[in-house]
Amino acid sequence: MEVFPPSFDKMNSIETEELLTCLHVHLFHPDQASHPLFHSLPLNNPHTMDAEDPLRLGRDGQACTFVLNDTCVSRKQFSIQAYRRTGSPCLSFMIQNMSQKGKLWVGGSELRYLERAELDDKVFLRFGRYELLIFQEPGESQTKFEVLFKTCNTPPSQEMGVDVPCRQPIMDSGGLWRNFQNGELTSQAPLESDETILV
Repeated sequence: MEVFPPSFDKMNSIETEELLTCLHVHLFHPDQASHPLFHSLPLNNPHTMDAEDPLRLGRDGQACTFVLNDTCVSRKQFSIQAYRRTGSPCLSFMIQNMSQKGKLWVGGSELRYLERAELDDKVFLRFGRYELLIFQEPGESQTKFEVLFKTCNTPPSQEMGVDVPCRQPIMDSGGLWRNFQNGELTSQAPLESDETILV
C-alpha cells in the first residue's frame, strides 16, 4: 500500500498553529483528601480561555469561571486578567482580590479587597487555608491562553521555602480570635463578617 505525504495545507496549518501561554495552578488544602473541594475544577486537563476574559475563582458557579466546593470560600475569591505590556508580544497577568471577607497573599504582599498585583513568572498565593503555586509557561498567542489545575500532596509553601502558618482564619470559623495585651482580653474580629450584607 502506497503512503502519501501529508498535504501542504495540513502541514501549513500545523506549522502556523500558535503556542498558548499556560498558567499552571497547583492547589493544596489540608482537608483535600477528605472533602471534595476541587471536584468542580477541570483537574489535569488544560482549559482554554480568551485573553480578554477574566479568570475568576470562587464558590459561586454563576459569577466565577472555576468553582471551589467550600462554603468558607468567598463567592468571588480572586480574578486573574491577562494583559500585554507596551511593546511586548507576550501575555502577562494581573491578579485582583475579589473577596470582601478575606485577604489574599501574593508572594509576600497582602492584597485587600479590589487591590491588584502583577503575577511573577512563579508565585505563591494564599487565602484562608488554601495554598496555590502559579507559574507561567510562555506562549505566542495574544488572544488565548490555557489554565491547567493540579493538586499537590504537600503544601507549596514547603516547596517555596515560605514559612506560612496554616491556621483557621477568622472568616472561616466565624469566631473571635482573642489576644491578651497587658492582661486584658482584646478582640481581633473583623468589623464586617459577611460580604452579602454590604450594599
